[in-house]
Amino acid sequence: MASHSGPATSVLFLLCWLGSWLACHTLPVHLLQPSEVQKVVEELQFLSKILLKDVEEEKGVPVSQNYTLPCFIPDAQPPNNIHSLAIRAYFKVISQVDSKSVIDEIIEQLNKLIFQDAPETNISMPTDTFERKCFILTIFQQFSECMDLALKSLTSGAQEATT
Repeated sequence: MASHSGPATSVLFLLCWLGSWLACHTLPVHLLQPSEVQKVVEELQFLSKILLKDVEEEKGVPVSQNYTLPCFIPDAQPPNNIHSLAIRAYFKVISQVDSKSVIDEIIEQLNKLIFQDAPETNISMPTDTFERKCFILTIFQQFSECMDLALKSLTSGAQEATT
């Protein structure tokens, strides 16, 4: 049998390689079971309350309407609807100016919820000290509310699944 080596073989090899590469890089990195997601969200909710309590103790810093933390991924269903990648970007920026260990724990927990490779959102931190405090308080408050909503959607989804 004669072997054919020419452009057709190269194209076939390239298509096979490209297909494999795409399959590896477009599939979710890992998917947690709904019960595991719920445990992570419960931990995040607990940590968010600690953060919020610390920041609310500072008097005279208002919540700002200028900042919005994206909580959920549009058109996604629980348990994979939390916009962990975007939320993590906010906490990474905040961790550069606020080195609380709780923030590092939150980033670590958010990493567990990221189930696909995607470019990270660029977040810019206000340079004015007072505005930065408003930014941090606003993000922490929205994060706490987000985790409350996420846990509520997870527990209501779990209840519906058992009935």
